[in-house]
Amino acid sequence: MTDTQNPDLSTTTPAVRDGVVVPDKPALEGLESKWSQVWKEQGTYRFDRTRSREEIYSIDTPPPTVSGSLHVGHVFSYTHTDLVARYQRMRGARLLSDRLGR
Repeated sequence: MTDTQNPDLSTTTPAVRDGVVVPDKPALEGLESKWSQVWKEQGTYRFDRTRSREEIYSIDTPPPTVSGSLHVGHVFSYTHTDLVARYQRMRGARLLSDRLGR
């Protein structure tokens, strides 16, 4: 094996990809406000109430991680919801998501 096939995982040198330094730990400060603004500008969660019921596919999910602890069941259930939502969007449906009151 070469060094590139078996990298030394004990090093703490930050990864560099396409000239961008990727930190060891992500910084979460400001992410919510940044992406909330982008989604608002793009109309990501905008809902057109003038559409007929036949044009709408509604998904109602409980609040995420109500216990405060993530486990594989969260990934499992939210993956299915995401898959169904994407499929319905590909078929031309607009989605009404009741998740978190959006």
